[in-house]
Amino acid sequence: MTDGASVDANIQSEIFNAACDILGVGVFVYDRNDCLVFASRQIQQLLPLDPKTLVAGTRLRDVLGAIFDAGLRYGVASDQRHRVNREDWISTRISAHWREQHDTVERTGKDRWIRFRKRRLPNGYNISTLTDVTEQRKQEDAWRADMERAAVTEQILDTLPHPLTIKDRNLAHVALNKAFRTVHGLEGEAILGRTSWDLVDPDNAARIEECDRQVLATGVPFQVAEQIVRADGSLLYAITRKYRTGPPDRPMLVTVTEDVTDIAQPDAAANRLALRPGIRFQGGQNHFDPVRAVEKRLLVEQCGSDERSDLAGMRILVVTDNARTERLVLSELRARGADCWAVQSHEAFQTFVDTARDCGVAIEIVLLDGAMDGHEAVAQAGLPVRMIAPEGIGADFFRALVEPHTVLVEVDDADAGATVPSSLFDDWHIATELDALAPAMRGDIEVLVAEDNQVNQFVFSQILEGLGVSHRVAENGEEAVALWRKYMPRLVLMDIAMPLKNGIDATIEIREAERLLGVHTPIVAVTAQALNVDMQNCLDAGMDDYITKPVSPDMIERIYNKYVADAEGRNAA
Repeated sequence: MTDGASVDANIQSEIFNAACDILGVGVFVYDRNDCLVFASRQIQQLLPLDPKTLVAGTRLRDVLGAIFDAGLRYGVASDQRHRVNREDWISTRISAHWREQHDTVERTGKDRWIRFRKRRLPNGYNISTLTDVTEQRKQEDAWRADMERAAVTEQILDTLPHPLTIKDRNLAHVALNKAFRTVHGLEGEAILGRTSWDLVDPDNAARIEECDRQVLATGVPFQVAEQIVRADGSLLYAITRKYRTGPPDRPMLVTVTEDVTDIAQPDAAANRLALRPGIRFQGGQNHFDPVRAVEKRLLVEQCGSDERSDLAGMRILVVTDNARTERLVLSELRARGADCWAVQSHEAFQTFVDTARDCGVAIEIVLLDGAMDGHEAVAQAGLPVRMIAPEGIGADFFRALVEPHTVLVEVDDADAGATVPSSLFDDWHIATELDALAPAMRGDIEVLVAEDNQVNQFVFSQILEGLGVSHRVAENGEEAVALWRKYMPRLVLMDIAMPLKNGIDATIEIREAERLLGVHTPIVAVTAQALNVDMQNCLDAGMDDYITKPVSPDMIERIYNKYVADAEGRNAA
C-alpha cells in the first residue's frame, strides 16, 4: 500500500489554488450535505474569516455564522444590518445557496463590493465563487455620475440664450447648445464633427480659424464685437468671446456669442457696437463693480473703525482725473467726517484754490493723483500735498493725513525764492508702503496666490496650510496687484488666465512698480498649459519660473523652498 493518492490530492489542491490566484477569485466547494470540501486561499483576502473555519468538513451554517459574526451581513440594507437576526440571516443565505443558480453583487464594506456566484451541480455539490468587483463598481458609478452630469450640463447649456460651442484641438465642433443650432438653422448632428469651413463662407471661416488657433496656441482669451447673419437672414449683433480649457495634451476651445441685438447697434464712424438710443443702464439688485469692490475692501480692512473720526472737519481737496479714484477717495474721506471736494485738472485746481483764498477758506491738505502729469503746478500752490495711488494705499494712509507734514523745504538758492517744492516722491511711501519693505517688516504674508477658480483656490490653501505657510488668495489680476502692494509677499503664484487682468499683465504692472521701489518678488506662473509659447510669454513678462496644473504638495513645496526658504538661508549666510 502506498501514499500516492494522498500526494495526488495535494497536487490537485495546489493546482486549484494556483488557478484561483491567477483568476483572482475565491472558491467554496460544498458537498450534498452542505459540508465544506474546499476553500481557496483567495477567500481570506475577500472575507475576514478565521482559517479554522475554512477546513474541510465545516458545515455551511457554521461558515455563514462566522461571516455574520465578522460583521459582513450582505444582502441586507445598510440601515437595517444592525437589526437583522442572526438565524434569520443564515436561513436566508442557505436558501439562496440551494438554488440551482444564484448571481448577485453585494456590498461587504464601506468601499468594498464582491460578486457572489453559486451553482448547484446535478450530484448535489455546490460551487460558490467570490470576485472583488470594487474597481469595476466604482468605474460604473463614476460613469453613471458623468452621464448624469453631462445630461444636466446639456440641459443648462440649452437653456442659455447665447450661442455656445466647444471645439477640439482640430477645431471640429464637439458640443454646442440649442441657441447655436438656431443661429445656423441646423440640427446638432449636422454640426458635430464639422469645422467652420463647413458652416460659413471661406473668408469668415479663415478669420474664425485664425482666432481659434491663436487662442489654442497662447491660452489668451479673445473678444470681438461682430455682426452675424442668422440662417433666417436676420442680423445678430454679438460680443464673441473665446477661451482655452482642458489638459495641455487635449486642449478645447470654448466660444460664447453674447447676443446684444436688443440693446446694441453698429456705430459705423467708430467701427464698433454702440448702445441703441434710449438704452440706459441702472443699478441692478447688487450693482456690483468688482474692481472698485477690491479697492474698497482693501481700504476698509486697512483703516480701522477707531480712526473714522480722525479727519472730522478737515478741509481736503482731491486732484484726480480718474472718476473711479475720485469716487473711492471721496467716499472714504466723507465717511470719516472730512469736508472734501474734487477737481479734475490742474487748471480747475488753481481756480478752486484762488476762489477759496478769496472767500477766506483754508485748504488743509491736497491729495494729488500720482497718475496725473504736471505735479509742479500743484506743489507751487504752497499747500501740504499727499500723493495718492488708490490701489496701493497703505494701512497708515488716513492716519498720516492728520500728522504734521510740510511739502516745501528751505533752500539757499536766492534765485529760486524762499522755498521750493521737495520731491513728491518723498511722500510715495504713503501710497506704496516703502517703510514696509524693511527686512523686519516685509513679508507678513509669505505667499500670494492669484487664482480665480474656487476649486483651485481651495487646493492651494490646503497645500499651503499643510506646509505651515501664511498666504492670501487673489481672485483676479487687479486684486493680485493690490494685495502685492499691501503685503509685499515673499512669493507670488500667478495664474495666467484670470478676469479683469490676466496674470501676464498683472506681472508686468508689479515689475514696473518694483523698478521704482528697488525690490524683486519671485513670481511663478501657474498655467494649465505647457506649450513653449506660453512659457516664453511668462518669462518675457518678468516671471521667474512656471508650474503646470494640476498642482501637488511636492510641487508647491519645491517652489517655496527654491524661492523663499533657500533664498532666506543664502541671505542669512
